[in-house]
Amino acid sequence: MLPLPWRLSAGARMKTMDVLWYLILILSAAAMVFGVLVMVGVLVPARGAFPDHVRIIIGAVIFLYGMYRFLIGYYRRRRL
Repeated sequence: MLPLPWRLSAGARMKTMDVLWYLILILSAAAMVFGVLVMVGVLVPARGAFPDHVRIIIGAVIFLYGMYRFLIGYYRRRRL
């Protein structure tokens, strides 16, 4: 069985930076999902206050920001 990140060996402790790293990855993935849901029209109604092109642009910006934060967090962790 492969070791999983949340399964620690005996005597091992998670450091604060490890917890923050996982939190950054989870929140950035949630932002990407949120952006997709906005683009699809689930969270912002497709025929609501915004025209379709504005809704898609807002969703794309949220998605790209989440992807940016995910990649920065992932590669910064690998570098350290």
